[in-house]
Amino acid sequence: MPAYEVTWTQAAIATAVVDVELEELARWAIAVGVVRSGPEPEAADAVALHRSLERNPHLRDAVLRLYATRRP
Repeated sequence: MPAYEVTWTQAAIATAVVDVELEELARWAIAVGVVRSGPEPEAADAVALHRSLERNPHLRDAVLRLYATRRP
């Protein structure tokens, strides 16, 4: 019997409700190395990251996606 290979692109939308304080999210992101700062990669400042998460919805969404997919 012949075998055929098929390839396609499929888009998916995932939604998660994440119950986490931004301060905790900032500490988690730094602890697991998701967020780094400076010319030499070093741990970011938790207070500065917390402020950035409050003010920047794109950054907040990106970190929340990582948090939702990397935690059990």
